[in-house]
Amino acid sequence: NVPQEAVYWTTSADSAGQKLSGQHDYLIHFPAGSLPPNKAFWSLTMGDAKNHFVPNPINRFSLGDRSGLAQNPDGSVDIYIQNTAPADHGSNWLPAPSGNFNLWLRVYLPGQAVLDGMYQVPPVVVVR
Repeated sequence: NVPQEAVYWTTSADSAGQKLSGQHDYLIHFPAGSLPPNKAFWSLTMGDAKNHFVPNPINRFSLGDRSGLAQNPDGSVDIYIQNTAPADHGSNWLPAPSGNFNLWLRVYLPGQAVLDGMYQVPPVVVVR
């Protein structure tokens, strides 16, 4: 058996089925202990309609386990996806363009829960 090197999830819609757009603010909430299981790394990346990186003022195109994400007091992690920086959450901000965009979550050397199809990617929820 050849180990699966990576698993990708992509979306261009939020949890309500609406196209992702920088006109809204979004949140992805990873409950404590529920970051993507892996033996290498994971990242959440943003792209435009053609999956090209989206230019932004801080030159940040992805967030992941190597980004120094801040945890909430309960150990959960929130990722803020929006056009303008969220107050007090800059380390967990993935800058969005003003128009439509796509997200893809990549997990390299995925853990068994991913390989078994048991891992559930948290929804992209509109907060504004």
